[in-house]
Amino acid sequence: MFELVVIAVIFAIALKIFLMWWNSPRRKGIRGERLVAKRLRNGLPEEYRILNDIYLPLPDGTTTQIDHIVVSQYGVFVVETKTYSGWIFGDEKSKEWTQSIYRKKSRFQNPIRQNYKHICALADNLGIDKSYFYGVVAFTGDCTFKTDMPEYVLYSRNAADYIRSVDRPIIKVKQVDEIAAVIGEWEGTLSEGQIKGHVANLKKRHSAVREGDASPCPYCGGEMVLRRRRGDSKSFYGCKSYPKCRGIVNVE
Repeated sequence: MFELVVIAVIFAIALKIFLMWWNSPRRKGIRGERLVAKRLRNGLPEEYRILNDIYLPLPDGTTTQIDHIVVSQYGVFVVETKTYSGWIFGDEKSKEWTQSIYRKKSRFQNPIRQNYKHICALADNLGIDKSYFYGVVAFTGDCTFKTDMPEYVLYSRNAADYIRSVDRPIIKVKQVDEIAAVIGEWEGTLSEGQIKGHVANLKKRHSAVREGDASPCPYCGGEMVLRRRRGDSKSFYGCKSYPKCRGIVNVE
């Protein structure tokens, strides 16, 4: 009897640890990205080149991660996957959006801005003008938009349909494979240790600095200048190349 109790306790502890791991933000994010990758693969014709989990080098020596890139003669689509539940509030210009689950609210970075930085990094690395790129934000999970969103911010089930709706050719067919081949060199090429370094750099990039300590822009490597927000007059460092580059660093 005692042995059965011990086994039951061990099983309960193991199950709890597994559920904590399975429901961690990182695992949810991975499942969401895999779902979007599958929906893009099943929803787009073969001539669309789909690449997943791209790590691009930045001028400051760090990296930025892009969930999905679709290359076609109609443009290069940069897809940011977000896995959330509850209600989602936000607009195109807000710095942060809000997730609401019952009475609990939490904020997260505006994914439109986040994806624009990805487009800038990809355009710079490829040497292609940003006019050839389209940003797409795909939400997975049990979430509901409670504010009006741009047409390119959508539920993941609609991502492939949106990409196919863009039907004006702007890239030569023979160049599609060339662009995809170059991007493919950055597809899933980092080791686990390098990925951890990327996450650490990402946290550092979004952390505040003391006034006078600004380093080069974390996205383009350009000069940063001290500015103040209109709403609350708080200081922040913004890229001197704004609006071409929208890199910012908060001030403590």
